[in-house]
Amino acid sequence: MKVSLLHPFTPQAAGVVEKSVATYHSQPHLKAMELFAEKTGSECSMEYFTPKCKQYSFFFNKIQYVFFPVAFKWNGDHKKWKKQVSKKCLKEYIKNTPDVSIINMSGHSSPFSYELSKIILEKGKSYIAMLGGQHYTDNEMFREYYKNANHILVHTHIQKREMEKMDMFKGSDIRVFPLGVDCDIFKPLVKKRSEPNLLYVGRIVEWKRIHLAIEAIQLLKENGFPDANLKIIGPISSEAYFTFLKNMVAGNHLEKNVEFLGHKEHSELPRYFQEADLFTLPSDKETFGMVMIEAMACSTPVAGINCPGGPADVITHLENGLLSTPEKYAETVLEYFQNPQYVEKIEKNAREKVLKEYSIQATFDVLQKSVNTAFTKI
Repeated sequence: MKVSLLHPFTPQAAGVVEKSVATYHSQPHLKAMELFAEKTGSECSMEYFTPKCKQYSFFFNKIQYVFFPVAFKWNGDHKKWKKQVSKKCLKEYIKNTPDVSIINMSGHSSPFSYELSKIILEKGKSYIAMLGGQHYTDNEMFREYYKNANHILVHTHIQKREMEKMDMFKGSDIRVFPLGVDCDIFKPLVKKRSEPNLLYVGRIVEWKRIHLAIEAIQLLKENGFPDANLKIIGPISSEAYFTFLKNMVAGNHLEKNVEFLGHKEHSELPRYFQEADLFTLPSDKETFGMVMIEAMACSTPVAGINCPGGPADVITHLENGLLSTPEKYAETVLEYFQNPQYVEKIEKNAREKVLKEYSIQATFDVLQKSVNTAFTKI
């Protein structure tokens, strides 16, 4: 059996360094695919677009990574990533169609995904629509795309429930694909209790609302925690927002409290999660946030926004993490550190939540059942 998991966009458009994609992006998908290849002997691939002129590929463990040249005018534009197309990818699927294709795209879908789905069906094969995001484009083309999918995979129970209320997904088989982590790698270490150590990992772009984490540091500094610090890790997707954040730090004299560490390889991240006392996830547009699960696996609680989507699907306020509003985010963080009786219980519960519901085994189980369902209906 041949199984592909296609991301119909460039890693750059998703804020990922292309050379690091195998060790940084879609890690739960990769780990589950590795297990599937090992247990079934299937030929498995992870696929992307690339701004390079020629198609290329390499093997990472048991998985083949394939990169198809993207149409030049959409080359790496993160604001137009849903419009990216690759003629080379379409031609390759006409010649050698996988038995089961998983197309990983946002709820807005894309014209390319629709065109690819027609080729897959014409060749008598099956595809699974994997959806991220919490917003959807509703038109006849995309309705047909979802209707003809063997089934739909989403990452949270909240997203599944919301989609089941929508007319465009009426009658669809929607399943939850948990994004698990390797709990032997992302594991807790004994923390050195001192001043609050906060962490942010992700793209530096406006909708991530990193300024709320900086506001939290400022409030901590003004209320008895002069050495509170925040480490910011991730690539710059918006130079304008990065400049805004740097000016915010300088304007509030937080140069000793806030560090911008740039991009880090995925293998480097566990120690940052382990050393942090609190992981900040201040965006009010998050759907899941893999970094949230990685932090919790290290017994580092997450401070998220109580919005439709991922954080509220995983976090119970003051039980295994923190939920707040954008307006009270800094205040919620301060209250947490002012009440140390919460800390030990929340850290312990954060780890237990991941062990029970977000292990790699849980991810593999859903992947195996999904692929087998799609394959048997060919």
